Amino acid sequence: MRKIFFFTFLGTIVLGVIFSIGVKNVFAYGIETLPGTAVEGDIVLGPGKIEAWLNPGEKTTRMIYFTNRTGRTIDFLVNIEDFKGSRDPEEGTIFMGEEKGPYSLKDYLHPEVEKFTLEHGQRISLPIEITIPEDAEPGGRYGVVFASALPPEIEIKPGEEVKPMVGIISRVGCLLFIRVKGEVIEDGFLKSFGTKDAKKYFEQGPINFELLFENNGNVHLAPYGMIEIKNLFGKKVDEIEIDPYFAMPDSVRMREMKWERELLFGRYTALASVNRGYQDIIDQKSIDFWVIPWKIILAGLVGLFLIIWFFRWITGKFEIRRKTA
Repeated sequence: MRKIFFFTFLGTIVLGVIFSIGVKNVFAYGIETLPGTAVEGDIVLGPGKIEAWLNPGEKTTRMIYFTNRTGRTIDFLVNIEDFKGSRDPEEGTIFMGEEKGPYSLKDYLHPEVEKFTLEHGQRISLPIEITIPEDAEPGGRYGVVFASALPPEIEIKPGEEVKPMVGIISRVGCLLFIRVKGEVIEDGFLKSFGTKDAKKYFEQGPINFELLFENNGNVHLAPYGMIEIKNLFGKKVDEIEIDPYFAMPDSVRMREMKWERELLFGRYTALASVNRGYQDIIDQKSIDFWVIPWKIILAGLVGLFLIIWFFRWITGKFEIRRKTA
């Protein structure tokens, strides 16, 4: 009986050690070579965005992949920043650098390594641990994991003149949208819809539309929807799908959509139907605009006038000659 107990106890310890090592290594970073990688002069990132809903005190790990297609060996530096939206639609997404954002995530993100080197055609699988504190308030948290390509070191030979140079650092980053579960504020709506620069008259297509979505809550929203376009007689002539996009808390987000039509004529009505991204609430706004290709019309009228004038001139000549004969 003692032997059974001893071996059971020993087996439990061994399994525990193996399990702890296994769990630790499940998300260990790794570098692999991708044969046949073409030289494209860039760094490929995947995914570009990560979303997760977590409870206070919860921990999880997500993987980010960086691939070197520059044709040379590059040293990378990993760094974390917060980002936020803006009340100015022209600013868009703002990266905070060393500062903390109003919905900071940078202290909750922990990349496994802070530096790595990739040869051309190599890809790194980089684990990012996300740890939410026990006392975290419900709402959105937003950060970005950047991998910055450091400029190559320049070897200075003895006696060689040192020339001032500017090192260009390129970087790619994955946006992380983390929602801490609990009572949150979801409050957004379609603030305005119109054509670019509020134009009402166009000579031809394509037509550019602008949708302004306002988010007054404390979590990001993903509005989506459709733009339906009808002609002067109320017949639907086309529709444009609005794919889901993110709108940050306490900000406005401008989304541009293009109607890819060139040959247009007359008055059109565009109706935007936008789902707010929560509780299936839909906002609708419509606008009217005209497409008058006046240059084409003017050229046609001039051509028609010339044809009529030429016909009357020929007819007049024919009549004069006949009378003379």
